[in-house]
Amino acid sequence: MNVLVTGGAGFLGAYLSNALQAAGHVVYTYDIASPPKELLHISPFLESNLRRGAIGDIDRLLAVCRSDKIDAIVHAAARVGLEPSLDDPGGFYQTNVMGLVNVCEVARQLGLGKVVFVSSNTACHAGVGTVQKETDPAFSITRANPSAHYGTSKMIGEAIGLSYADFHDLEFVALRVAAVYGFGMRIPLYIKPMVENSVAGRPTRFETGGRMKRDLTHVLDVSRAVALALDCPKIARGTSRVLNIAAGRLVSPAEIAEIVRRVVPGADIEIGNELTPIEEENLKSRVPLDVTLAREVLGWSPAWSIEEGIEEFAQRFRDYLKAT
Repeated sequence: MNVLVTGGAGFLGAYLSNALQAAGHVVYTYDIASPPKELLHISPFLESNLRRGAIGDIDRLLAVCRSDKIDAIVHAAARVGLEPSLDDPGGFYQTNVMGLVNVCEVARQLGLGKVVFVSSNTACHAGVGTVQKETDPAFSITRANPSAHYGTSKMIGEAIGLSYADFHDLEFVALRVAAVYGFGMRIPLYIKPMVENSVAGRPTRFETGGRMKRDLTHVLDVSRAVALALDCPKIARGTSRVLNIAAGRLVSPAEIAEIVRRVVPGADIEIGNELTPIEEENLKSRVPLDVTLAREVLGWSPAWSIEEGIEEFAQRFRDYLKAT
């Protein structure tokens, strides 16, 4: 298939492009930005396959899909993060909600085969047990999404995609990914400065954050899941079209620091145990994700442990420093 990856010049987009090419697809990327040097190190063809355009520009998106004879869209373009969403709520909804609407409209108008939506575990309002399942409440009538406008925009995006699936026969799959990490990541999640500073021989200091747990998921696991979702048979009506993609294990920055010290001898990392008020509140909704449905529907399971993932990240960063 000819596949368009929106947000393709970003961190996840680079790995998605590699995974989809390896699966035999012809891959084009759509973004307003140029890929940074780190991502070109991961995916050298990223820039040559880039089609420039804003996700809010439906006419440009339509033109690209027509000219490149696109068969399916992987929608990864988004603004991300709890704190940034508090600074610009309207911008988050314009990009994340209307961007998804534009993708679904293009798919509907052109009769494209499939849309794979890169959603987030934050779309789920909160876990109700020891693990977060796809069936857990996505909405509360008493309190807002703990991940603010970012989580709310992802929740809305899933609902929009499912409406297009049911009422316009669009083949739609949403993958709720959790805290994606790896070489080239843009959002630090504590792990980026720990790994990169340690490899470069620099100290890392955090006054707070040591207890902030996340279900950290390696970017290669996520890109493999997207490739499987793109190629999987049509999901029958009545079967979940929203799937969790995660490592299924919570890890704190304090634990990450211990792993980095083992992987990079001499790593100088200090991190405090206190949390910011936002982190303290956000931590209340943190539980590991249940990936049973992804295993059943896609045949996917996480392959990278956090220890292996940090080692891979450190080695890629070493290779990048040598190459530059």
